[in-house]
Amino acid sequence: MTENSREWVLHEIARRVVQLEFPHPVRVGVDGISASGKTVFADELAAVLRGMGREVIRSGLDGFHNPPEIRHRQGSHSVSGYLEDSFDFEAVRRCVLDPLGPEGNLSYLCEAYDHKVEAPCEASPLQADPQAILVFEGVTLFRDDWADFFDFKILVQASFEVALERAKTRDLEHFGGMETLLAKYNQRFFPGQRRYLEQCRPGTSADLVVGNDDWERPQLSDSCKS
Repeated sequence: MTENSREWVLHEIARRVVQLEFPHPVRVGVDGISASGKTVFADELAAVLRGMGREVIRSGLDGFHNPPEIRHRQGSHSVSGYLEDSFDFEAVRRCVLDPLGPEGNLSYLCEAYDHKVEAPCEASPLQADPQAILVFEGVTLFRDDWADFFDFKILVQASFEVALERAKTRDLEHFGGMETLLAKYNQRFFPGQRRYLEQCRPGTSADLVVGNDDWERPQLSDSCKS
């Protein structure tokens, strides 16, 4: 395994995570802008952790969208609406973070709403092992009032330019055309995420920062905490 390769970085992060000891599942948050690569990163980290013999719960903010009448009530391209209305953060706490945290009952749901079909998810609660590891990823996770809900925080960084090029490939079919894709990213997603980065400075609360512009050789650094 070559040092500073993607494989090395994933194993180094996994090594740090498995060293954490809590009386409840370790709740790992993976934050990053849209198309930064955080979902793939979270999936890869989960695979490495499972290879170490740990039970891993994979969940993410995409499973907790608000329905369109809520997330677009300030306008389909509203920046404030993106930050305030896109996701049901209270459902994330209720379904995932609180049950797996201190005083939780370990009964959790990985998702509550399927935005692809715009319908609530019908699923029965699952029961976690206290030694399990939650890997939860999504945009704008490390908000000021959410600092205590993750036991280990990872910020996946990518430039907006690189992220947009990835989005053009990943999301073109979803948005049905390049014009719609660019409008969503340039008028709603990225402006909202820039505002979040400026106001909440997630790099200062993260335990680790992963520079992900170079997919094969991500850059691992400690947080920018002062």
